[in-house]
Amino acid sequence: MQSIANQNPLPLRNLQIEVRQVHSSQHERSGAEADARLQFGSGGSASAQAQVHLGQQQAQQSGSASQQVLVLNGRSAAITLRSSRPFRLMQTQFRNGRPVLVQGFVLLEASTGFMATPRWDGTDLVELEIGTSTLVLPLGEWVSIAQSETNNRSERSGLLGQASASDQQSSELQVRLTVR
Repeated sequence: MQSIANQNPLPLRNLQIEVRQVHSSQHERSGAEADARLQFGSGGSASAQAQVHLGQQQAQQSGSASQQVLVLNGRSAAITLRSSRPFRLMQTQFRNGRPVLVQGFVLLEASTGFMATPRWDGTDLVELEIGTSTLVLPLGEWVSIAQSETNNRSERSGLLGQASASDQQSSELQVRLTVR
């Protein structure tokens, strides 16, 4: 497939770049605790108590942040990231003549941003250049172009109990390009 960037001239139109960051997190906590008491009374009497507490807690959250930029076809626009974690940029591969996005190797730095250059030739596809990567995207559709995921797991155990916790946070950077 020939690059849109090599075709001259590009239509003199404005393109709207909409970017949203979709965040989701899942927290899970579980544990078991034991408590035992033994009491000795006067006259040789004794009493014993034992308690076992089991618990499990789950929570999920999601949210999004978005921005819009209007740019002339073929020109660059600055996009700001509102994330404390880096994103792994997707890349375009062609399978059976159709563009498919797959996990890439380029990282977008946390809390900074990137320059985006859209190139549209009048068809239903648009090239979006981000840094050294060029993605081929359908016009007018939300597409995930980058992902970020962190997983944390901790376990604690002692004489009378144990607990475990896991946190999973994921974010997707989605973009939609439209002609204005």
